[in-house]
Amino acid sequence: MTIAVESQQTSYFTIAGDIPLDIAEGTLISVTRNQPLKIYSLGFQPAKSIPEIPRWFLQKYLKSSSNILEPFAGSGTSIIEALKHQIEVDWLDYHPLSRLICSVKTTYFSAAEVLEQAEKIIESSAFYKQAPETVNFANKDFWFQKPVQEGLEILKELILASSLTTQPVLWLAFASTVRKTSNMNDGMLLAARRSHIKEIPQFSREDVFNYFKFYAEKAADAISEWYNLVGDLRINARKLPWQNALDITGDCLYDAIVTSPPYINAIDYVWATKFELHWLNMVESDRDRLNLYANEIGTERIPKVECKELGKTNLKYLDRLIEDIYTGKKYQASKGQNQLRSRVAYKYFMDMKKHFIRSFECLRSGGYYCFTIGDTSRICGVDIPVASLLAEIACEVGFRKQFHFHLLLKNRKLNLPRNVDWAGTIKHDTIIVLEKAV
Repeated sequence: MTIAVESQQTSYFTIAGDIPLDIAEGTLISVTRNQPLKIYSLGFQPAKSIPEIPRWFLQKYLKSSSNILEPFAGSGTSIIEALKHQIEVDWLDYHPLSRLICSVKTTYFSAAEVLEQAEKIIESSAFYKQAPETVNFANKDFWFQKPVQEGLEILKELILASSLTTQPVLWLAFASTVRKTSNMNDGMLLAARRSHIKEIPQFSREDVFNYFKFYAEKAADAISEWYNLVGDLRINARKLPWQNALDITGDCLYDAIVTSPPYINAIDYVWATKFELHWLNMVESDRDRLNLYANEIGTERIPKVECKELGKTNLKYLDRLIEDIYTGKKYQASKGQNQLRSRVAYKYFMDMKKHFIRSFECLRSGGYYCFTIGDTSRICGVDIPVASLLAEIACEVGFRKQFHFHLLLKNRKLNLPRNVDWAGTIKHDTIIVLEKAV
């Protein structure tokens, strides 16, 4: 099964706006996007998928009476598209910040009440002389200036005392404030010491409060625009009790699954959001955060003894690639890294196989699984055709490949601390539609 983009292919089908429903199999497209709704950008999520992809799938394959599952909800792009098309959607995500973002986007809030509560918080903050101290994690003083810590602690206490009907939106504004007032430079995705970073601005308590007000107003504006468009659609979106895409069951049958699984060896979502996780008390300690990381599909938190084993998936081509990483055929990384990366690749594909099995069980006969993934990832110099391999694994489970095309990624500047000689850059997303054969 060959669906990877050929390296010599240079011609793109350039599209302005939505993706046509009648594009040809295997088309390589470049999309010039229309101005999206503000609700899409609400909340931080690295490598967000674009709404044009789930929109294309929903319009081409489903009806408004359909229901879908989104098992890697992320920032809720597929959820928003489903609600716009009056399609019921169930969703889950292992990451607490993603669950907060998606809950805000699928719950009705009064924009006026959000603004009123935010204003009260700002007014009350002026009376604080002493700031509480409730948050502690490694290198907190390095990443957060003392006035910033004080401002964030005051905001936390005031949000906890605010109206419960607006707290989720206020916490999301608080999360954005945490990221903005940290000592990370704008554009940094991961908190890592850099020798070339520009001078860090000095923040005061008032700066923290001003940023919070800015993000609260931004959130209120986004939800106001969203609900003016679609109204109160809370009944059409349901957060499932599971927090892991490997735990879904067939208790409810779906017409389709629409999602973007995590990229292999690309983004550490827990590291990228470590500050938000600690400041919002979504994790209790550094160890608790690392344990959360262990729930990622594609996690690098693997026992050393396990990394010494060469994993076998029983797919000959994939097993050869995993072995090439393990032995350092293309690149000899620092001590133990080849073995770790090899095990990461092995566990990623085995976990995705488990996920496909569970997904197959919860789809109706004739149902679809549409996913978007980086076409090829490079690990220790070895090119892994992720999209093609996942499609092959899904077909082993019982799916039948129905359609695929490729999307040119633009401005994918992840700003990650990585050795580009052996890590590489993802240039295309591949969109694959699978079908549960009748």
